[in-house]
Amino acid sequence: MSVFQESGLQITLPVGENFRFQDCPSYQKLKGKNLSEMDFCWWDAGKNTLWLLEVKDYSHFRPPQGFTGNSADYLLNKLINKATDSLLILASAWFGSLQGQEICGDLPVFCHSFPTKPKKIRIVFIFKITDPNIKLQLRDLKDSLQIKLKGRLSLFDTNVTLTDHETAIQNGLPIEII
Repeated sequence: MSVFQESGLQITLPVGENFRFQDCPSYQKLKGKNLSEMDFCWWDAGKNTLWLLEVKDYSHFRPPQGFTGNSADYLLNKLINKATDSLLILASAWFGSLQGQEICGDLPVFCHSFPTKPKKIRIVFIFKITDPNIKLQLRDLKDSLQIKLKGRLSLFDTNVTLTDHETAIQNGLPIEII
């Protein structure tokens, strides 16, 4: 297993079945060009699923208004960009554009073609949260995220999940608290 630590969480993924866009030389050439990425990607053969995972540590986050107003809009836009850009990066590899061919060369074999049915793509955002008030406000953020991404995600027959780390652990995602 490959073990990563990020945002106060430990992520354990199958060796050879995972990658990070940030580690791909072809993606590194695009950094600073208004392109963002999800933290972790892996293939789950048992579920025929390509997972895209982003983790954020908000255990010390104490905004005066919680996830409302400008702070929520800013965060929502960051999440939308990460999901959309990650799908575009993969789509470029599947399409075979010049840049996409280079990206494809950096990806594991399981990502070289579009995951046709019954295979699927899952996009998950996990927030490490200790404040119960912020945890309650995640529902509104999750609803907004799903509404804003609905059309884009339907192009890939996928959906998006936003959850706190405790719920993610209970649901069997490969994370644990450090």
